[in-house]
Amino acid sequence: MKRCLGLLLLLTLSACDDGPSNHGTNNVNNTNNANNQNLPPPLCQSAPGGEVTFTDVSAEAGIDPDGAHLLGNRLGAVDLDGDGYPDLIVHTGDGYNRDAVDAQDFQRKKRVLRNVEDPQNPGRRIFVEHTAASGYDTVPGTEEGGRGASFAVAGDLNGDGHLDLVSVVYASIDETAVVDDTTVLYGDGAGRFTPQTQDQPWIDDQYYSVTSAALTDYNRDGSLDLFLGYSYKKYGTSPQQDRLFRNSGAGMFGDVTDSAGLTTLSGGEAEGRNHKATWGVTVCDVNRDGWPDLLSSSYGRAWNQLFLGVDGRTFTDVSAESTYRSDAVEDYSDNQFYICHCRLNPGPECTEVPPGQQLITCTDDYWYVGFDDQPHRNAGNTFTTLCADFDNDGDLDVYHAEIQHWHIGKSSDPSQLLRNTGETPLRFERPGNAATGLSREHEMVDWNEGDITATVLDFDNDGLLDILVGDSDYPGTKARLFRQKPDHTFEEVAEELGLVAPRAGGVTQLDYDQDGDVDLLVGFSRMRCTTADADCIFDEPRVRLFRNEGGSAQNRAVFRLRGGGVYGYSNTSAIGAQVSVTAGGVTQVRELMSAYGHFGILTPLELWFGLGEACAIDRIEIRWPNLENTVTVLEGASANYIYYIDEVEGLTQWEALPVE
Repeated sequence: MKRCLGLLLLLTLSACDDGPSNHGTNNVNNTNNANNQNLPPPLCQSAPGGEVTFTDVSAEAGIDPDGAHLLGNRLGAVDLDGDGYPDLIVHTGDGYNRDAVDAQDFQRKKRVLRNVEDPQNPGRRIFVEHTAASGYDTVPGTEEGGRGASFAVAGDLNGDGHLDLVSVVYASIDETAVVDDTTVLYGDGAGRFTPQTQDQPWIDDQYYSVTSAALTDYNRDGSLDLFLGYSYKKYGTSPQQDRLFRNSGAGMFGDVTDSAGLTTLSGGEAEGRNHKATWGVTVCDVNRDGWPDLLSSSYGRAWNQLFLGVDGRTFTDVSAESTYRSDAVEDYSDNQFYICHCRLNPGPECTEVPPGQQLITCTDDYWYVGFDDQPHRNAGNTFTTLCADFDNDGDLDVYHAEIQHWHIGKSSDPSQLLRNTGETPLRFERPGNAATGLSREHEMVDWNEGDITATVLDFDNDGLLDILVGDSDYPGTKARLFRQKPDHTFEEVAEELGLVAPRAGGVTQLDYDQDGDVDLLVGFSRMRCTTADADCIFDEPRVRLFRNEGGSAQNRAVFRLRGGGVYGYSNTSAIGAQVSVTAGGVTQVRELMSAYGHFGILTPLELWFGLGEACAIDRIEIRWPNLENTVTVLEGASANYIYYIDEVEGLTQWEALPVE
């Protein structure tokens, strides 16, 4: 039966269509303000610009040991209670275990903190304990607290307009003390959540080690589905299949992995058909054809996986031809294990590929001929993948955050930017870190790059996306902030701007005080710390908040979207929506994404645009993730507002951001 999106308040409505379209901008719902309200008046910075610095405000915001005493590395920031301010969900690395009954608040392995006005200092924001009151750690079907959880992803799963959570439990076969399962919790819109007791298909004795999760409406039916990334069954052995679970619309899910064409195998490494140890998943419409795509980040120097959505039902693997899976460097001659093999057990392979300089003492042979020398073993240790239009050319690019070790050598992929060429079929170019400015100098011979987490942001609101990397777990690692320059190269500026955060085990972003610039939340890692390591500055995994000072002096705009939430419309969280903003002769594109990357990096569900000196916005275009990929257009808007836009009602309200 023909179906038409009958949006009564729209000024222009596209023709009805027999079914889903593969074209991202085929329909235009409306022009200018969708519900015929006036746009807000112009609001401009008097002298846009200025320098940005970061100040540690952990004590002021109430998360230091004298306040909430927040510990953990799996960081999430999202508005849980609907008041417009981001709250925090934080887990420790062993959060999958239940908390002791008599645990104090700071000893809980999973925490929920509300963002509230400081009663002692009106106008200032602080974070206060909310874990028990939120119901987040309640054991399903009981009044008992302390439920095990490793991280959470957020979105409206049942279409009631309230934010819900999927609380994910990581457990390998060795974690025998783990008793809880990945759980759906329904929210009431006021920051309280109820864990559900229904059996879900991911609860299976054969499924282990969920390291990552992302919500997506892969078939654009208005309900959020769940993509889970699985690592090893037992660390180092038996990688697991990543899985896609379809939401029925009532919060019950079905496993559609096989029917969607996502099946991998226990073998087939040479062809790339094998299970990989996934450390992170990301979902975005990377080729902008209207269908969400699934991006998996693989550990063990295995190939990454990219599955393009085809028709709302199936996916196709383009990992190889797109170059997403790895760079082209396969020269393992400087791998110290290979060099030792050629010293201890030389064979004809050592003549074919002459070994490089020996830098370690060779006592054992850890090189496996016929495996370690294969292309599928000379990729990267990818933990987190970012998906964004870094160069403002209208195409979504990719950044891989990788762990790289000095002794493995150049065949192991470094963290790097992959630029989308805009071609069809999809293809990425890898200009290399020397060309992009993403290289880093190492202060020691036995260096390690521990890039586990990352987030993309525009911290100075200049209209160019920057990259914050959580480089962690090894001596000399730290939070690294790469600022993008006008020529689309980057420079590392973290410590120069006051972001001093060694061993940054987790990162996320939020505007906690709603002053119009992005603040940073960073977790400190104690992993591999010894008494000899001067950069192990804390004796516990503290979370610190760095306030952005100066970013609010530029023009900017923020968009908070709401989908229709029924069949034919978008999911109410509008996850998957793409927004384009044209101002000052530049068009920027953003996609609203769920949590992504290693152990669910959660950022506020809003889209942020730095506009620099441009105050007038020529055009705003929102492509909704509904069956028709309909588009809402607003023209002649102003910078320096938070815009609330509904798929049905259009622009419903706005809030002014501070200007100088």
